[in-house]
Parts: sequence; structure tokens; C-alpha cells
Amino acid sequence: MGKKVYAYLLESNNKKGICDTWDQCKKIVLGKKALYRSFEDINQAKKWLENPQSKPKTKKSKKFYAYYMVDTQESGITHSWEDCKSYIQAGKSRYKSFKTLEEAEKWLEKGGVYQSKEEIRRALPHGIYFDAGTGRGIGVEVRVTDKMGNSILDRCISSDKINPHGNYLTEDGMTNNFGELLGLYCAMKIALKENIRNIYGDSNLVIYFWSKGIIKRQDQKEETLKLADLVIELRKKYESLGGKIEYISGDINPADLGFHR
Repeated sequence: MGKKVYAYLLESNNKKGICDTWDQCKKIVLGKKALYRSFEDINQAKKWLENPQSKPKTKKSKKFYAYYMVDTQESGITHSWEDCKSYIQAGKSRYKSFKTLEEAEKWLEKGGVYQSKEEIRRALPHGIYFDAGTGRGIGVEVRVTDKMGNSILDRCISSDKINPHGNYLTEDGMTNNFGELLGLYCAMKIALKENIRNIYGDSNLVIYFWSKGIIKRQDQKEETLKLADLVIELRKKYESLGGKIEYISGDINPADLGFHR
């Protein structure tokens, strides 16, 4: 089998062409309204470009292919594996074949996960999970939970400061990153008190940079910097005692406040 080529059509200006690699094609089509396909040889690609609206000939299949893009949370259902493949090449994805359209739709409604949310949570390691988000539209909320998504914030913050959703609502004007930082601070306070060795969150910025002292101080509010300094020192203590702070994808984080579900 020869090397694949990638044909594309930009619908905005009708520009079309053929690329030797997916990386080249991706730079052209991603973020734009475009049609694109992979082909086993350049002649097939040229023929398709004569009528890009047509699908490449594939063996008839009664299957349906559902896909879910993890980073963008885009999803869809196709009638052929070739079509599905052209979408999932754009990034981190999950996909599955089904015998009926109804089964495919139900899978996507549940978040396009290979297991149910509860099954995934049961398989997660024991530890503390944190997140912050504005999805409810009331400001930045902070959430800290066990692996089953049960709020444990009352082990760090007075219960009268926790809202009916089990979260802490930050003051007006605080950023989501401040919320993530506060979530990690509370998670570490609880972990140290209860001798829990693992903490998980979905903020790369807080986990890999701010909590390690890598922060552009001139760009942040005084409240954020004060909290960052506390987190930096607390992380040193936590890790010196064998604690670990690791990243978990937002769509399976039981503390998730990004409303991926």
C-alpha cells in the first residue's frame, strides 16, 4: 500500500488542493469550513476534487460510526469508517461503530465514553479531585471531591460558605485560574490532614506552572499572588511527604465544573 495523500476544498473561497501529509492538510483546513479526505493514491484524490461533495467509493456498510473530539467536544455520526477517520485525525478522539443510528446517538448523549461515567469513576485511583468553573453562570465556583464526585470541601472550608451545589463561590472579579489555584490549595489541606497521597485536577497552568512558582507576577492580582505563594509552599511540603499532584482530563474529572457532560 502506497503513501496516503490528502485532498481538501475550502468552501469560503473554493480553494482546493492535495497535500502529501495530514499535518500539511490540517494547517489548511482546521478552524475553517472545509471538505477533506484521505486517499490511497493521487489519482483518486484528483478525481474526488472534480466533485468534492461526493463521497469516495467504499464498501457498503450497515454500520454507523460515532466520534467525539476530546479537546473541542465536537461530535458526529457517519455512515462509513473512511468518513469517520477523516474527522478523528484532527486530534484526540474517541470513536465507536454501531449497528443502528439510535445506539450511536445514545453513546454520544452519554459523552462518547467507552464506559459509563460511574464505571470510569469507580476505576479512578483513590485520591482528591479539584476543579473550578463558571458554567452555572453565577461566578467562579470551586469544587473538591472524592473519586465518585462527592463534595468534600467541608473538610477545608466552613460549611456555611459552601453553596447548595457543594461548591465554594469565589468573590466577584476572581478568575477561573484563581479558582483552580484555590481548589488545589483546599485539596492539599485535606490530603495532608487525612494522609491522602494523590491529588488530581485538569488545569495544566496551575499544576505544571503556578503551583511550582512559574508565574508572571506582574500580570496577576495581589489576591492571586498571595494564594499562589501559599500553594507553592504547601506543595513543597505535600510532595516532601510523598504526595503527588497529577493531571486528569476534564471530561472524566469527577470534580468537573466545565459542564462537559
